[in-house]
Amino acid sequence: MHRFAKKMSVGLTLSLLVGLLSFAATSFAAGARIYTPYTSLSAAPGETLSYEIELLNDSSDIQSADLSFDDGGHGWKAELTAGGHPIRQVSVKPKESQSVNLSLEVPLEVSKGEYAFKVNAGVFGALPLQVNVAEGGTYKTELTTEQPNMQGHTDSTFTYAMTLNNRTASKQQYALTAEAPAGWDAKFQVGGNNVTSVDVEPNGSQSITVNLTPAEKATADTYAIKIHAANNSTSADAELQAVITGTYSLDFTTSDQRLSANVTAGGTRHLEMVVQNTGSAELTDVSLTSQAPTDWDVTFEPKTIRSLKPGESAPVTATIKSSGKSLAGDYVVGMTAQSAEKSKDAAIRVTVKSSVLWGWIGVLIILAVLAGIYGLFRKYGRR
Repeated sequence: MHRFAKKMSVGLTLSLLVGLLSFAATSFAAGARIYTPYTSLSAAPGETLSYEIELLNDSSDIQSADLSFDDGGHGWKAELTAGGHPIRQVSVKPKESQSVNLSLEVPLEVSKGEYAFKVNAGVFGALPLQVNVAEGGTYKTELTTEQPNMQGHTDSTFTYAMTLNNRTASKQQYALTAEAPAGWDAKFQVGGNNVTSVDVEPNGSQSITVNLTPAEKATADTYAIKIHAANNSTSADAELQAVITGTYSLDFTTSDQRLSANVTAGGTRHLEMVVQNTGSAELTDVSLTSQAPTDWDVTFEPKTIRSLKPGESAPVTATIKSSGKSLAGDYVVGMTAQSAEKSKDAAIRVTVKSSVLWGWIGVLIILAVLAGIYGLFRKYGRR
């Protein structure tokens, strides 16, 4: 009985060893391997890693295996595909290989560190993978712009390109608002259309254009405008800067606002003009020029105004000398005040009248003729 039991024990042991050898032969077939060139990668939260995995069969038999992904308990989202479709089992012909793609998504809410995973492929073995997360996940909304500072005049429109990133796991609708100074206008555009809110998919982004129009009387200064993208669960803020260098505006007219004058042919007329800086930026080197009829002469004193600060004005004397050959009538004398940034024209209507001297000469001629006639009547009237 004891001998029989011993034989049974030896038989069971041999059967178990044969079974284990058979299992090992089945699980790890000679020449069946699994391979990918990059087994350790670094990634950021929210990034999706893509692996191309090859199943190599160097044996003389067809090898088949079930495919699975072991996330190591981390809960990361992964998918095995082939030809664009999910795959759970693969067969490889002798001396050939088969490619399988692994898509591994790094969660948004993840801690910094190293994470180990494994792809199980039956007789082809197991493929260990490691992902290094260099920074902790934000799991929030981000509103950014590459160029937050812009410069222009008061009559400029400041245009900013912004990006709204939804670093959450669900679709979000954000209300868009701007804290602009009084009198300023802020508009948001998406795809060329004006909007007040925008939808962003999970871990998605949306490009937003912000157009800021300054107030008409905005003075030269640096203005900060806060931009908000918010809803009940998440929000993001950003600050834009608009540097106003001021507007350039110039006025040029007579001191009494009358744009007409009289002059005799060949005579001279002095006009008191005023050049005023009506903008919010300083004007420099304002030169005065004219466009006058032929043989007329126009001069200015001073001919150049070196500097005019906002709101300041400067008196200018314009001397108009008409041609002695000018006939009686109306003429236009054009005057221009011009700086590098702005210019202003003034058109003066000048009426030329006949000289008074010629009038008196005419009267004397008439009197002389009358006196001559009178003398003739006295001399020959008695006959």
